[in-house]
Amino acid sequence: MSKRRTYYVPLLWLLLSTKRSTRALTVFTLFFVTPEQLKQSEIEVSGSEGRHAISVLRIKVGEVIRLADGVGNWVEGEVTSIGKDKFSISVAVRGSDRINKPSVTVAQALLKGENQRAALDQLVQAGVDTIIPWRAARSVGVIDKREKWQEVIYAAAKQSRRSMLSEINSMVDAEGLVVQVAKYEKSIVLHEGATAKLTQVLNLESSKELLVIVGPEGGLTHEEVAALMAAGADPVRLGDPVIRADLAGALAIAAINALTGNW
Repeated sequence: MSKRRTYYVPLLWLLLSTKRSTRALTVFTLFFVTPEQLKQSEIEVSGSEGRHAISVLRIKVGEVIRLADGVGNWVEGEVTSIGKDKFSISVAVRGSDRINKPSVTVAQALLKGENQRAALDQLVQAGVDTIIPWRAARSVGVIDKREKWQEVIYAAAKQSRRSMLSEINSMVDAEGLVVQVAKYEKSIVLHEGATAKLTQVLNLESSKELLVIVGPEGGLTHEEVAALMAAGADPVRLGDPVIRADLAGALAIAAINALTGNW
């Protein structure tokens, strides 16, 4: 009886010999410029964006990068020159990102310390369009200066390569939030005690504007929930696990994006 021979084929050879074609995946570094700059065929990027590109990212001449104006428009092109704290590109491609439907606004209750920054960062990366900070009865956090919130949103947009910057509305209290509910076609309140799931309440085919309300670490009071429901908001839960207040909004957006085909 002859012995069975085993042959080991190098993995690299298998990858090179396969008949299935593959397409190279291209990842662009993103920087923001003004809408006026984006209209030019040769664009110089200076200031904080230029310094970051040169000293931290160390971009090179010939590298292809993307510039965006913060409202959904972008260009791509090769770096043609580099200075001490600036660089220039020659525009080769222009485009714009489609606006997701429905438009999602998240009313995020003030959170403690780094939880607030984490919530903002995750909301932007998930694709939130507008953020409404609100002070709930159990909020213990304080709102940072608007500039600090903008910095977090700016950095998160670059990290996630979003050409559109999320907007921040003025802060409201519980009464002000109730008024906001009436402005949206559909409003939902994330609540661990809700019986309905998010998928059971939303009609994403007909909704163009959606408001997602997220409470603080200590949760919403019975009075807050009752007032929001009376204004037309529906309480929903994100499955069985109890989600942290800084993550709940982003998970809700993720579910909405998956259901609508945005993801």
